[in-house]
Amino acid sequence: MVELRQKSYWQIGVLSGAISALIYIVHVIMGGILWDGYSHVRQTISELTGNGAPDAEMLRFLTTGYGILAVIFSVIVYVLFRKHQVNRIAQFGAILLLVMHAASLIGYGLFPLEQGGEVLTFGNFMHLAITAIVVITTVGALFAIGYGLWLTKNFWAIGLFTLVCAIVIVLAGVATPIVLNNELPYAGLVERLIIFTLQLWTFVLSLYLYRLPKIMDMEVKRFGFMKIYKER
Repeated sequence: MVELRQKSYWQIGVLSGAISALIYIVHVIMGGILWDGYSHVRQTISELTGNGAPDAEMLRFLTTGYGILAVIFSVIVYVLFRKHQVNRIAQFGAILLLVMHAASLIGYGLFPLEQGGEVLTFGNFMHLAITAIVVITTVGALFAIGYGLWLTKNFWAIGLFTLVCAIVIVLAGVATPIVLNNELPYAGLVERLIIFTLQLWTFVLSLYLYRLPKIMDMEVKRFGFMKIYKER
């Protein structure tokens, strides 16, 4: 009974991922509404919570909540991967996911963007350094989790979806320096493609793991029906 309760707690807790993704989207939309003249196409998301940005303190409250929930989600993903004996590559990816969210929560909290990132202050340098860590661990986490899930029975579909998301993030990441170096007015658009893809993946994986017992039960029943049919 205790084991079943603990499993129930993990399944409920994994919804922290879906909630965190929704909070992040809300903070972006709300920030754009409150900042008169803000452009989601030209300006980055970090500018919404940067020093001197209008309503930055309120939006930081949302991003802090997002970060805490994302860290909790990462821990639960690792626990559930081990519990369901998912390939070790995916388990390693879950650790990278935890490192990414922890670095984002602590790093961006300590070093918010200053002056829109136009001047290379110490704070902006640290912000960029944290961004580099976040990007590397994000890509590594998604490819490791995707490949590991793809190798695991009953997880290949969500693994394939994860790999597709990873490829989209890499392609958008490659486009980022092109946009910046040529001073094209699409920095915000490219960044949103990266981050919103990550949030979509988080939301989908969260719901998938929450429904995992039912999904696996359906697979067992389907396998049973197929076995009976073959015996006939």
